[in-house]
Amino acid sequence: MVVACPVPLLMLAEKPGKEESREFFDLIKGVTYTMNFPELVGKRCLGVGIPGWIFTADLKGNMNLFHLNSRCLIELPHMNTLENFDLDYPIEFEYYVEKALLSSDPHTNDDYILMINQGVPRSLAYWKPGNTEFITVTHEGAYSDVTYHDEQFYGVDFQGNVVILDFRGRGLERPIKRIVEGVPSELIYGMQLYIVHSLGELFVITRNGVEKHPETNLYGVEEFIVSRVDVDNESYEEVDDLGNRAIFLGFSASTAVVEQYGCKANHIYFTDDCSTAYYFSEKGGGKDMGIYNLLDDTIEPHYTGESYHKFSPPIWIFNTPFSV
Repeated sequence: MVVACPVPLLMLAEKPGKEESREFFDLIKGVTYTMNFPELVGKRCLGVGIPGWIFTADLKGNMNLFHLNSRCLIELPHMNTLENFDLDYPIEFEYYVEKALLSSDPHTNDDYILMINQGVPRSLAYWKPGNTEFITVTHEGAYSDVTYHDEQFYGVDFQGNVVILDFRGRGLERPIKRIVEGVPSELIYGMQLYIVHSLGELFVITRNGVEKHPETNLYGVEEFIVSRVDVDNESYEEVDDLGNRAIFLGFSASTAVVEQYGCKANHIYFTDDCSTAYYFSEKGGGKDMGIYNLLDDTIEPHYTGESYHKFSPPIWIFNTPFSV
């Protein structure tokens, strides 16, 4: 997904003893803003790709869309309305939704779509205003990420296949679905996958280092590999030159941003979404963050402080800076 980017902000994790305030790190200026958000206390937050909007879920299974500037709150159907929702899910409900993506801004378009990737069985489901429940649209495979372009959602599963969900002219009906080969599964075993649509091109990105090393018991990015996928010919090619673009990854909608907004071209800005590695750690997630240079495979930090949380570590949002 491509945003007409205001400012890339890193929304830092909730701090013990300061739960009602949130800090936002301005990536370009290196400035941290602090704002009070009692609406976010104890909630898992996910970036949805539209400036200012985030998805939230709490330990009771309540889900909402929340706008950080207007504080508009949109109530979503309860988590137990999701198809195949498991009441005996072995971890807290806050973990259950792993990705969320808006097709357009609810402030300017009443006909938007919210697509989510639910934790088990890792299927994609969507909701539109007026619906009383989410509609599951994938039943085969376990999906890792989803992106959006021109009334079509593109999801990638852990086998490297790409599903295309075409909503063009479909109204509230189920979309037309097509599954094509993307990246060969033997190249992505044990990796996290992301998918981004940018300037007419579709990219599948793999993140190596999401599991703890058997000897060191540590985890962290070892390598990102970017593949351009041609869905018409069901082919792919690895690329290390994104032109004037940077990519933002993590527990937010995977996003491509052009260099003119202050980001470094051919770099991947990432936050910690390695939940299987950090789930049993005392601090939680927040360790594995940085800026990856696709040209020379080096990594540098973007936020040098510590920001950890069990179920809601730092995420990317794209927003105008807050008044302080």
